[in-house]
Amino acid sequence: MNKQKKKVTVCYCQIPMKKLIELVRMRFVENIQTEELMKRMNTDQEREYLATVALLDVSDQELVSMIEAGGPVQPDHLLACRQRAKNILKDYAVILRAEGAHE
Repeated sequence: MNKQKKKVTVCYCQIPMKKLIELVRMRFVENIQTEELMKRMNTDQEREYLATVALLDVSDQELVSMIEAGGPVQPDHLLACRQRAKNILKDYAVILRAEGAHE
């Protein structure tokens, strides 16, 4: 398994809510694989949004271990914004697999 650290360049707070909901719905509700969705994205910015959204269903510990320290988005900020995004998504009745397993 590739344990190379990733540089996170977009935080959840930077993704427009409409786009966040659209990407979450395609990735986690319609269960379209990230690789397939990447092919559908028209811009680099959309691909960056999708890369960030794809991390929603990994644990906090796994996320922190995956991201590169010193990148544009710091782990504490990313985790706080990710939790806010998850709370908003719950309001829209979008439950992620990783959370459903712990509840």
